[in-house]
Amino acid sequence: MNVSGDGIRTPVDVTPEWLTSVLRAADGLDRAASVRAVSVEPVGTGQMADTVRLTLTFEPPGAGPASLIAKFASEDATSRSTGLMTRAYEIEVSFYAMVADLIGTRMPLGYYGWHDPETGWFVLLLEDVTESIQGEQLVGCAPDVAAAALGEMAALHGPVWESEKFQSWPWLNRSGPGSNEFTVALVTSLLPGFIDRYGDQLETPHVALCERFIGVLGEWLESIPGPRTVTHGDFRLDNLLFRPGDPRPWVVDWQTASWGLGTSDVSYFLGGSLTVADRRIHEHDLLMTYHQELVGQGVDQYPFARLEDDYRLTCFGGLLMGIGASMLVKRTERGDAMFVTNVQRHAQQAIDIDAEAMLPGRTHA
Repeated sequence: MNVSGDGIRTPVDVTPEWLTSVLRAADGLDRAASVRAVSVEPVGTGQMADTVRLTLTFEPPGAGPASLIAKFASEDATSRSTGLMTRAYEIEVSFYAMVADLIGTRMPLGYYGWHDPETGWFVLLLEDVTESIQGEQLVGCAPDVAAAALGEMAALHGPVWESEKFQSWPWLNRSGPGSNEFTVALVTSLLPGFIDRYGDQLETPHVALCERFIGVLGEWLESIPGPRTVTHGDFRLDNLLFRPGDPRPWVVDWQTASWGLGTSDVSYFLGGSLTVADRRIHEHDLLMTYHQELVGQGVDQYPFARLEDDYRLTCFGGLLMGIGASMLVKRTERGDAMFVTNVQRHAQQAIDIDAEAMLPGRTHA
């Protein structure tokens, strides 16, 4: 994937000439062909970035992809500031440049990426997975879809499991005392506003669990064990694309990729992307599915019993994401519904599997 900076910041900056040079550099367009015209329309429901579909006309006709997806830093100042603070834009561009070709996860092809670490502006040009639909977080998914998604997750985790090369990249391996202290201070400061905004939509036991968890957030962050691998960090239905009749998804939105415990993706996905009723019925079988897929990727030193323990410990990550993200991105009606639904599901997940007993210095309450 070509990575450089050339003045493109927002969708209105995109020109046929720029697209011609980018596609030629990425071997997506013959030297004798060119982009003649481009039209732009918004797509997706993301709140951290502005995403558009570019429809292209070529000379000669049909010389390149009929459409592409382009992502830009959000024009909303709050979301863009969050993207800069969390390095989200840098992370996604770096992921496509350095990791995407080394894993087996089904994901769109990356043609171009650039970011400015000083201002937060970025642009990412991706394959358009045509005739696909975005997963619906609020509805949840069927067990067969969840199983297919876990297969893609294992294809992410397995090939880079415990790789020393990956853990040496600062943009990916962002853990450490300083990072943990920052997270604790930030989320602790956001919790009162979160409860004030959403508390009357949540059940009392769920609010109380959030408060107890944030009270030991620092100890929890320090207690997350190994082994380490590349994680997605926001693996949920809204970040999966599906074509009719094919349960296997394309995984998108890699702005939260990190070097961490792979099971954190599993607990986050199962807790947030299934209804409470479906998760209760299928949770164990789906954990078994992920474990079998992981073994198939060559990871045979991670016992299922260890996976179960790590699953219980990391399920609190859904609460952390819900509390933090909801207060740091631009507010929308759907966003509010999604954050409330996710926190409800993750809190109930933690209660159902007695996850609080796994917290440092805590016993089941």
